[in-house]
Amino acid sequence: MTASRSKAFWGLALITGLMTAPVAFAQTSSGPTPLWPQGPATSPTVAPPAGTDTAAPGPTPGPTPLGAYTPPPPRASSFEVKTLAAVTPDGGGLLDAGQGGLGQALWADSPRGLLDRALASLPQSSPSPAVRALLGRVLMSSGTAPQAGKDARNFLGLRLERLALLGDGKHADAMATLPTALDDAGGAEAWARLSLLTGDGAACDQMADLQKRFNDGEIQMLGVVCQVRGGSTDNIMLSLDIMREQGVKDDGFSRLAEVAAGGQKGALKGFTAVSAEAVALARAMNRGLPAEVPAAQILALNPAAAAAVADLPDTAAALKLAAGDRAASYGTLPSAALAPLYKAAKVSPNDLKNAVGVADKRQGADQRAILYQALTGETIPSLKGAVLAKAVDVSDPALLAGAWGDLLAQELEGLAPGPALKDLAPAATRLLLLQNRRDLAQPWFELARQSAQDAKEGKALQAYLRLVPLAVLGGLLPSDGANWAQWLDAMKADADAPSRLRAASILALLTAAGEKVDPLLLARTAPVVEAPGVIPDAASWLRLDQSITVPRRGEVAVLALAELADAGPAATAPTVTAHALSALTAVGLKDDARRLALEAVAVLAGP
Repeated sequence: MTASRSKAFWGLALITGLMTAPVAFAQTSSGPTPLWPQGPATSPTVAPPAGTDTAAPGPTPGPTPLGAYTPPPPRASSFEVKTLAAVTPDGGGLLDAGQGGLGQALWADSPRGLLDRALASLPQSSPSPAVRALLGRVLMSSGTAPQAGKDARNFLGLRLERLALLGDGKHADAMATLPTALDDAGGAEAWARLSLLTGDGAACDQMADLQKRFNDGEIQMLGVVCQVRGGSTDNIMLSLDIMREQGVKDDGFSRLAEVAAGGQKGALKGFTAVSAEAVALARAMNRGLPAEVPAAQILALNPAAAAAVADLPDTAAALKLAAGDRAASYGTLPSAALAPLYKAAKVSPNDLKNAVGVADKRQGADQRAILYQALTGETIPSLKGAVLAKAVDVSDPALLAGAWGDLLAQELEGLAPGPALKDLAPAATRLLLLQNRRDLAQPWFELARQSAQDAKEGKALQAYLRLVPLAVLGGLLPSDGANWAQWLDAMKADADAPSRLRAASILALLTAAGEKVDPLLLARTAPVVEAPGVIPDAASWLRLDQSITVPRRGEVAVLALAELADAGPAATAPTVTAHALSALTAVGLKDDARRLALEAVAVLAGP
């Protein structure tokens, strides 16, 4: 656990009294619940189509032989996006309720000022795929816009701005075509910048009109990029003069623009400060960044700009690796583009031979590059499994849920679950559940369960028991099909306050995500008295609770995401995460709550 996570974890308020989700008894028999799942006697229920949040009926009680329990197929995580007619002038979107949207009344009776402040407080992006997915759905949902005063921003433009900051170029382009979307300066500017960073250049078709309507320095900078893209450099110096008059100072951008205006050839040099606009200009010039640009500058770029750096020609491999790793961590670089960057990284032969041992001494992109090169170069299944297990164990759950996890899952697909790979089974299950690959996770989970059953104690049993809450959230195991008392023993819930708090946090998150948890289990982990942690202000906390009762679905989603801040569920205090998940579950966003809970529980349960 990192220092920041440790600080968040130990600074908690008492958890068990904060839950608002309904709690029901999951273990009602007088005898102990067996370790192995009590599977359904009938065929598993098929999950509803994407966009619905209907909970499947509980399993029929009765023992099932090991391996006989077949979970329902995974819920589809994608949705079809179509351009919809605007419900109100600035309430239009790309998703109606049948396509994954939150419904026409998602903003019903929500105070516009509250929504504006909540949207403004959200991070530009998030390391959590679950956060990004829910926020994208909220922003793209079509519905009646909240009432606004005459000085309020265009609500569609405001949502376009937030979507563009996420780095979702495809959907931002589609949103930009909706009526009134480009009437808002902030939305138009964010979309234009993203369009130029991704290289599609759609904003250049609108640039002349945008410059007339929004006469500010940022738009002037983006106009210069379009001039370079179009091969017209005669007016660049004039544009730079206008930028300076409007108070815009970006030395790196200005230096690049002067190079473009002068038609200078050769490697770029003479600047070390890099902004998103400078990256867009370098992309338009088809020029690489100089090697003297500090990696810290790259890591400070927004995710879309980082993805663009990773694609620039003639850029130092170290800079491209840093940029690509950051972009992938925030969802703007797919695994197919990430893999070549890891393969191109310089790794010593000795490090490659001992990748499992070296991994603990490295961090970030360097660590992942070593592990990926070792993984892709290994042909012996047992050795490949050892590298895979190490890669999962040292990686944050948010990374495992994103592009990095996708690369690992692709390597895992070449391995068949079997006794020779039983030590890999817990890590494989954890990875595939975070990747939302329940179909592939099931046989690995069965292998972990069989290994635990054979061992009856020791490492294999402990590893299996740590998987239990993840398996419940991921749909591999019904909540009443595990021996929670034995799980609490594995978590050492009675050993000391920190262990009890960790167990209590996991149970609270399960409850908040809509799982049925026996109140007696919660009672066994309480009370835990902790110093107050960093939690939202009292007014915001109360407002989210009040929003549930209406319910204001869009407002609840935005306020809940604001509580998770920029850290995501994996690095936010469980008290806060549980509160946010309870709110989402209460307004029918249970699937989203479960995905968020999975990332949080994966940290608490440990590898």
